[in-house]
Amino acid sequence: MRLNLEKLPHKTKQSSLLIVISGFMSKLLAASYRIPYQNLVGDRGFYAYQQIYPLLGIISALGLTALPNVIASMAQKKKQLQLAALFKLQCYTSFLLSGILVLSHKALASWMGAQQLAPSIVITAMVLLIVPFISFYRGLAQADMNMAPTALSQVLEQIIRVAIIIVAALCYRVLGWTVYLTANVAAFGNLVASLVILAYLKRHSAYSLKSFLSGDTVAIRDLTSLGLPTLVFLLFSIYLLVFQLIDSLLVKNILVSSGLSEITAEMTKGVYDRGQPLLQFGLIFSTALFTAYLPNLTVLFHIKRESYREQSQCFFEFIFYFSLTLTVGFISILHLMNRALFEDNKGWLALVVYLMIIAVSSMIQFFHQKCFIEDHIKQSLLILLFGFLLKLGLTPILTYYYAIVGSSLSTLIPLLVVLLLYAVLADIDFKAIVNAKYGLALVIMLMCVLTSQYCLPLSGRLGALISLLVSSAVGLSSFLIACKKLGVFKEKLWSFLPFVKEK
Repeated sequence: MRLNLEKLPHKTKQSSLLIVISGFMSKLLAASYRIPYQNLVGDRGFYAYQQIYPLLGIISALGLTALPNVIASMAQKKKQLQLAALFKLQCYTSFLLSGILVLSHKALASWMGAQQLAPSIVITAMVLLIVPFISFYRGLAQADMNMAPTALSQVLEQIIRVAIIIVAALCYRVLGWTVYLTANVAAFGNLVASLVILAYLKRHSAYSLKSFLSGDTVAIRDLTSLGLPTLVFLLFSIYLLVFQLIDSLLVKNILVSSGLSEITAEMTKGVYDRGQPLLQFGLIFSTALFTAYLPNLTVLFHIKRESYREQSQCFFEFIFYFSLTLTVGFISILHLMNRALFEDNKGWLALVVYLMIIAVSSMIQFFHQKCFIEDHIKQSLLILLFGFLLKLGLTPILTYYYAIVGSSLSTLIPLLVVLLLYAVLADIDFKAIVNAKYGLALVIMLMCVLTSQYCLPLSGRLGALISLLVSSAVGLSSFLIACKKLGVFKEKLWSFLPFVKEK
């Protein structure tokens, strides 16, 4: 059931492996640095940085993977006119959006409920100007199956960002910086990282971007090949970040209007923001699986439809079981993670709701990619836009009445609706996931986890960490043993795990 690497050229295998490893490391760094940052600056300091993070995250996602993939696809098809048009369009768009951000930075910061974050918005505008150049250097290299520049720059960019962010947090603790100065310096780390990466890519690149600047205008006819698929691809790559941006713009102000003081609202939003690194940790694994197996499904769709339907069904079942098990496991140890990573168990219920997004988002990713392969692009766009509008409408109402539990629900409910709409559209046998043995294995896992926690009533943060590690090991081993003993899954499903050889 896995991609047949033996049939791929050696260079392709090496390139694919390199990009998967670097992507995993990059996402791991992006998820993990926010834990020590929160520990150093507290919930209010964490809130301040998380207010600006979605904007920076959207720009990073576009420049790191989304746009380079589009550029690589066009370059492989030798579409030089379209590439030149796209480069100029990116430059014009980046300049225009940067100008808008600079001109409206005070108003936007006020909308976020934090005037002191205005410098971070100006920094974000400067980062945006670099995106066309970084994305083209990466994309052109990827087109030649030279993944080293993208892979190394991914990891290097995250290391520089994380280093500056942690130094800023240390300055808050040692030098007594304000939470907003700390957040602004942390945001500045993104600009430094982008400039360093641009210099690195320019120095090590065999490509010149000057040829793409010839001519005076962007011809619309040269951009028609981009079309709707590219737009939908780019939108989906930043979809959850757009949801987080809506939270940044609305949640804190709504909490204040519901009766909380400014500082209490900021601290409460900071507790809510704990869910984001936990969500990232959960999605790292499913994203890696999609990266590994989706190319195989795409090839099968074009050359062997019957095999495509069979493997698509099997991959759906695997993703369903994998993401649901991961979500249930995370929730069962959430109180320990909260105490071990963030010192206390504040916001437990809101975080439980937020972690449910792991399973829902993983399933959405499967159905979205399936729609993409099968060319249901318009339907996919409409579904995503409907989810966005629902998020925009629900966030003020649910946050006002149910605080951050409502904020979590305002993300989960639209995603559930998106998942349901995708499921209606997809050609999938949902009866296959009705599995009583799987339910029993989950119950056994939960009982073992809860028993281990009961037998290890350790107090304090270190005790929570020890209990967390033991509970995780007990939960994983008990689930795998129960599945094997009960014969829960078909052999085909086991073969999707990276460490299991297909039989």
